[in-house]
Amino acid sequence: MIKGRRIVLGITGSIAAYKAIEVMRELQKRGALVKVALTPSAKEFVSPLTLGVLSGSKVYGEVIPRSSKEIEHTELSSWGELLLIAPATANTIAKIACGIADTPVCELALCMGKGIIAPAMNYRMYENPITQENLKKLSSLGWEVVEPAVGELACGEYGKGKLAPVEDIVDSATYWFYPKLLKGKKVVITAGPTREYIDPVRFISNPSSGKMGFALAKVAAAMGGEVFLITGKSPLRTPYKVKRVDVETVEEMREAVLREVENADLFVSAAAVGDYRPKEFSKEKIKKEKGELLLPLVKTPDILKEVAQKKGKELVVVGFAAETEKIKDNALKKLKEKGLDLIVANDVKKGIFGSSETEVLIVGKDFEKEVKGSKEEAAYAILKEAAKLLS
Repeated sequence: MIKGRRIVLGITGSIAAYKAIEVMRELQKRGALVKVALTPSAKEFVSPLTLGVLSGSKVYGEVIPRSSKEIEHTELSSWGELLLIAPATANTIAKIACGIADTPVCELALCMGKGIIAPAMNYRMYENPITQENLKKLSSLGWEVVEPAVGELACGEYGKGKLAPVEDIVDSATYWFYPKLLKGKKVVITAGPTREYIDPVRFISNPSSGKMGFALAKVAAAMGGEVFLITGKSPLRTPYKVKRVDVETVEEMREAVLREVENADLFVSAAAVGDYRPKEFSKEKIKKEKGELLLPLVKTPDILKEVAQKKGKELVVVGFAAETEKIKDNALKKLKEKGLDLIVANDVKKGIFGSSETEVLIVGKDFEKEVKGSKEEAAYAILKEAAKLLS
């Protein structure tokens, strides 16, 4: 969604200004076109020359240009589709809230009317009622505020005021361009593998990385949903604006799912849930002995089927089918047997586990659609179909 988008990066006079270079580079990696505007004090922290070379464009750093016939703030505001101010000082936030336009960044804010602000300052400045009132005012006018992190600040104090992680800031820019088809909807998504322990050091699991479920959670949040991600063990970063619940076993996942779907609008079961668990758990490590080890297994609860059978008319349920043969036939069978609204089938023999690319078949009661590309692209296609059912 961000590829080819035109973003103006506004940088203000915060010690965190050096992080703006990372923000710019990550935006560029994702395919965005970036131009930069600086406040006069920002030049004390980052060089216009550095920013100009890295962005490949002239840096807008003067309200009254000395060597240009262009009216730069109007030219740049017409070019840009989004103004992203990172970092944003309390001073600049206050000026934008009051309509003051005495720096290039403030001029652009007045011209463009809204955008994204990532505050960075001392925690007492951030928590000051005046700053909070200014942020509340800007939010009401359509500005997105990426809340600062809690941590050690440049002044040596500790509190909320540290610039948000670069990934969250860049995600917020990516989210900006998604249609808000899930606005006001609660979305519950499962991801990753489950583990069923044999003894304290061994378990039964599968090679799921969780990438598909995490992509679904990220895109659902980008589409305006209130997203709860229930995931098995995964090292993946929690997507921006997503609430994460970590579980291990099928029973833990079941409890979390049944708790969250009570008032949900959409449930997407993308986790690779184990079908069996050991009949008995050994409290001590099983020693290696001569001969074979027989491990009796029993079925685990079918979370997807249980949710689908209990759901009311308001809840849309989407399942996944990881198959090795008869992909479409098996998907249709699962769709009907479990009473799902949609099912997403894929061929695991094509090496989808751990990959950032995928190939899926989305199947509904009266349609089917093939999608091939990144997991985020597949997630968007899946959620668009789910949003149609919600509406």
